[in-house]
Amino acid sequence: MAGQYSPIQFFRKVSNKYLIDYFEKKNIYLDIDLYAVKENDGKTIFTAFKKLDEVTRHDCESDFQRVHAMANEIGIIALFEEATLSDNFYFIDMFKIELHSFHDKAMFAYLNSPEYWQAASLIFQAKRLTASSWRTISNLPKLQKTITDIDIKILSKSIGEYFFEKEGRGGRCHIEHYERDNLDFFYAFPEDFSKSEVEWVKDTLQDLPHTMALEIIFVYCQEKNTLSIHAKKTAKNIPKLQQLFGQYILKQQLTSFIPVVETKVYNLEALVEKDFNFIIDENSDIHLVQILQATASCKLNPKEKIKVISCPDKNVNAVHERLAKLNLEDVYISQVVLKAVFKPSKGKKLRQKQFSITTPDKCNLSMFGEDLLIRNVLRASGIEPESTNLSLPWL
Repeated sequence: MAGQYSPIQFFRKVSNKYLIDYFEKKNIYLDIDLYAVKENDGKTIFTAFKKLDEVTRHDCESDFQRVHAMANEIGIIALFEEATLSDNFYFIDMFKIELHSFHDKAMFAYLNSPEYWQAASLIFQAKRLTASSWRTISNLPKLQKTITDIDIKILSKSIGEYFFEKEGRGGRCHIEHYERDNLDFFYAFPEDFSKSEVEWVKDTLQDLPHTMALEIIFVYCQEKNTLSIHAKKTAKNIPKLQQLFGQYILKQQLTSFIPVVETKVYNLEALVEKDFNFIIDENSDIHLVQILQATASCKLNPKEKIKVISCPDKNVNAVHERLAKLNLEDVYISQVVLKAVFKPSKGKKLRQKQFSITTPDKCNLSMFGEDLLIRNVLRASGIEPESTNLSLPWL
C-alpha cells in the first residue's frame, strides 16, 4: 500500500508538473516558482504550502489524501480498468507509456478523469479486503432480468427501513451499483448513528455533530450464482441483508442459505524440507524466493515455539538444514517469513519483497501486481492452494 500520508513525502512523490497542474486548476497561488523547484524537493514546497490560509490548506490536504490512498498497485489497476471500459486511449497511453510512478498516475487521473474516481475507489476498497471479511452463499436463484435503477432504489429503501426499525439508525440509504468482470458490485451506505467529535475550527476547539454512514458491500456473481457480503460493524445483520437482496434483486424469497466456507490451508511443511525448491516460470519477473525464518510450534502445546532464523544470502538452504539438525519431533511449522527477489529492471535497483505465511490460512500478500506474481510461485510450488470462494475471484 501507499503508506501513511505525509505532505512532505507527498510533494516528493508527485512530479512538479502535476503539482503545478493541481494548484493552477484550483486557482491557488504559492509564493514560490514551482517551475524552478528541483524535483523531489518536498521540504521547499511544504514550506510554501504552510503559508496558505487554513481553509485552503485543509481542502488541498483532503484532495492529496484521496490521491495518496489510490497511489498503489490496486488503486492504479482500478483506475486503469475504468479508463479501459470507456475506451479512453489517451488515459491508457499516459498510464502505460508516459507516467511511471503511482503518485503521478493517481494525480493525473484525479485532475483529468474525475468521472473514473468514484467507481475505481469503491472497487479498490472491495478488492483490498481480506477473505475473512466476506460472508459468501452459493446456489442462489438465477437472475431473471436486468437489474434496474428502480430495483436498486427499492433495495436501498428496504435496507434503510430495516436498520431504522431494528436499531434506530438507517432511515436513509444510498446504493452505488457497478458491473465489472461479470460481477455486480453494490455499495450500500445506510445512515448510521450521529456522533460528535472535537475538532479545531480556526482558533477554537468545538464539539461538532456528524451523521456517519455504514458501509455494506454486496458482490453478486451471475455465472456462479453466489453472493458475498461485507458489512463493516454490522456483520450480525448479514442473514437479513441476504434475504433483502434475494427479495428485491433476484425477486425470490431465500429460505435456505448454503455458505461457502474457505478451506484454504497453506502447506508449510514442504517449505522446510531439505530438497525443496520453489518452482518459478522462466518468464516470471521473479528471480528467486528464499526462506528467512521458520517457526515450529509444539503439537501438544502450540504456545511453545522454536524460531529458526538465518541469512539465505550465504546459504539458501540454511533454514532447512538447521531444522534438520535440530531433529524436532511432535512439532509443526506454524509460520514462515520469506523474501522474493525480482529480476533487475534497466535503470532500477534490485527489488525485494518480504512477506509471511501463518497456518492455516494467513498470508500478508495482496492479490494484485507483484504480490500476485509471488502467489503464482507459491501455487506452482504446492504451498498455496486454490481458493474456494467463487464469488470473489481475486481472493
